[in-house]
Amino acid sequence: MIWLKVAGISLVVALIVSFEWARLDKSSVRERGTLVAIAVFSWISALLVVLFPEMPGPIRLIEWLYRPFSGLLS
Repeated sequence: MIWLKVAGISLVVALIVSFEWARLDKSSVRERGTLVAIAVFSWISALLVVLFPEMPGPIRLIEWLYRPFSGLLS
């Protein structure tokens, strides 16, 4: 069942990239690179959420990073 979700996410990301790729100019190398980078980052993020649902979110990371400074602000 998980592999079906992974395949669905991959299909949706591939469709989005293919539709957006066709709308970009041939000479816009930076825009195409940005599109690919954002798509890959989003695909990896979605797969991590599906494969590891108990993984802590980004708020936990921010709390962990700034916890030593909480004593200075109080």
